[in-house]
Amino acid sequence: MRYLLGSSLSPLDESCCSDGKAAIVELISPEECVRKYASLPHFPLLQRCMPTRQLEYCKAELVSDCVIGTLVIPNKENPSRDMLAVGYYMTRQTLILIDSKRHLPALQRMAEHVPLVMPATIVHFFLDFLEYLIQDDMHYLQNFEKRLSVIEDALLDKPLKNLPPTILRARRELLVMNSYYLQIMDMTAVQLENQNQFFTAEELQIISVFSNRIDRLYDHTQMLREYALQIREMHQSQLDVRQNDTMRILTVVTTIFFPLSLLTGWYGMNFQHMPELKSPHGYLAIIVISIAVILAEMWYFKKKDWL
Repeated sequence: MRYLLGSSLSPLDESCCSDGKAAIVELISPEECVRKYASLPHFPLLQRCMPTRQLEYCKAELVSDCVIGTLVIPNKENPSRDMLAVGYYMTRQTLILIDSKRHLPALQRMAEHVPLVMPATIVHFFLDFLEYLIQDDMHYLQNFEKRLSVIEDALLDKPLKNLPPTILRARRELLVMNSYYLQIMDMTAVQLENQNQFFTAEELQIISVFSNRIDRLYDHTQMLREYALQIREMHQSQLDVRQNDTMRILTVVTTIFFPLSLLTGWYGMNFQHMPELKSPHGYLAIIVISIAVILAEMWYFKKKDWL
């Protein structure tokens, strides 16, 4: 799909040829890119940025008269699994976005919804496209923070049985977003170096503002990862406290009945000349002694706050 870039994106017929002056945005599949642009001077570099191979990170490479790179965009509904991988080739007059046929409709919707600045240029459109990718990210991270707060509030009431998988899944999603922002920061750092003098001073200023925004999003994800870790540690502390309480109760019960075990063991020896065995009140005496020992121990444990 080809678009003429002006005050808006206007679809162009595939048969239309560019006069070299019009700004063209093109969304194509890797197969179409090989068929149409194999003669480009930097095509081998562009080929390494196509989604025919596994793209794992965002990057930008500045060559003589263009910028070539990749964008790996997580799906915020399922960041740890679904990724939109896009290769791009940008000159002053042309922006080619390369994606698989499966994702091209989604990429097309994204490109058509990018709010354009006036006057719209290829570089402005690309930077606006990057802004569009993160426009709702702060809201997304705030909702993520609310999710963690709900988990924390529920955890204060009682330990949650399924908390570990929930927290691990949340930390995994945050790790994906954290890595995504870090990659975008690296990409913008390369663009700000402007080694091929591709960007104007005004465009570098826009890139700098965008980089600062990404930096804030990155810091927010770092904070949320630490928050999730604190919740997991709080859950583990609650489990340890419950385990300690259980062990304390078992220890107290064992300690209470240990003297009784000593008595039963003592009088279970059945020596011939044990005087208590023939005493008419021996059985009652043992019962009274046992009760007295238990009451004394319970009083002592209560005094020490062990009960």
